[in-house]
Amino acid sequence: MKVYRSTRPSFLTWALVVVALSMTACSKSGINPFASGEGKVNENIKNLMGLQPGMTKGQVFHLAGVANYIEGETWGSVWFYKYRPGSNEGTLADRNVEKNYMPVVFDSSDRLIGYGYEFYKNTMEQLGSGPY
Repeated sequence: MKVYRSTRPSFLTWALVVVALSMTACSKSGINPFASGEGKVNENIKNLMGLQPGMTKGQVFHLAGVANYIEGETWGSVWFYKYRPGSNEGTLADRNVEKNYMPVVFDSSDRLIGYGYEFYKNTMEQLGSGPY
């Protein structure tokens, strides 16, 4: 006995497609979800004021949320948070983009050892750069 199935999508399938498309229309379109908009910059500044050496990554995440960029090194990692208005496009090698982000530096035990561009630059000079 052969069972014939309709090749036409069912009403439920069409309903799910319509719901999915309408949900995507309500979201931020065309924007990197990890690159904060200009409104988030003031919130980042306020949150980053609470950083203290010795904090765990979990504590920093709870305080400041998801980092805009993350860099892994052999000696630890660096999270970059946007703290100045400006373009979200480009790489950290671009000086115009780099100056908009504050690096938060963690050691290999995932503890905060310092933050700010000068601390990051000195750490990179002393410990070197090298991804995992």
